[in-house]
Amino acid sequence: MSRSRSRRGGFTLLELLVVIAIISMLISLTVNSLSKARASARKTQCLTNVRSIAMANLLYLENHGRLPELNNEPDEGAWQYNYIIFDGRDFEENFGPLIYDGKSMDKVDELFCPVQEDPYHSFATPENPWPVIPLLDTRAGYGRRHHLSGKALTRLKNNAAIVADILHLPSVVRSGHRTGVNVGYLDGHAQWVPDPGLLTDNELVHPFERADNDTVRDIWQALDRATR
Repeated sequence: MSRSRSRRGGFTLLELLVVIAIISMLISLTVNSLSKARASARKTQCLTNVRSIAMANLLYLENHGRLPELNNEPDEGAWQYNYIIFDGRDFEENFGPLIYDGKSMDKVDELFCPVQEDPYHSFATPENPWPVIPLLDTRAGYGRRHHLSGKALTRLKNNAAIVADILHLPSVVRSGHRTGVNVGYLDGHAQWVPDPGLLTDNELVHPFERADNDTVRDIWQALDRATR
């Protein structure tokens, strides 16, 4: 009698396999949910970064009466070259002044999208050093719009897109959010913009050429139209 009760109180091999299968399924669902939650959190952090960068530009404008110079813009260079923090010599252009003036931004990691996988636009990688190294570029994970340099607020188009996830090459868009970009606007708000058809389907190439400026202009104008 006691042996019979013992057998009924234990687990058969089939029951153990069922329990293991259920536990495995629950673990898989949990891991998948956590992965989606982390991806959503990174996307939200990116949007927060874009908003902070837009506000930092406006704060710089308030403090200095103009926006920072964009790389190569005085000589009408390629507008794709819009992401530099440190150009190997100084912090005098693009995102560099926002960090270097000590008033506009105090967290350099806000200049990097947590979703972006391209090592040339990620924070503190061998390809993109931080702290900076003389003669080597340090690039942001975001890009700024052309034709803003040195302008006062009254000379800027109302509510234009001024900063966005890096978008100077289709490959870097695909290394980030893949299906769109986060964009910051002159009124200080930021929003997600699905690919309007230009971000990953264009002929932008490296090395950059002035001939590509029309495509860059078209992309930013498409981001303008997306604002709500």
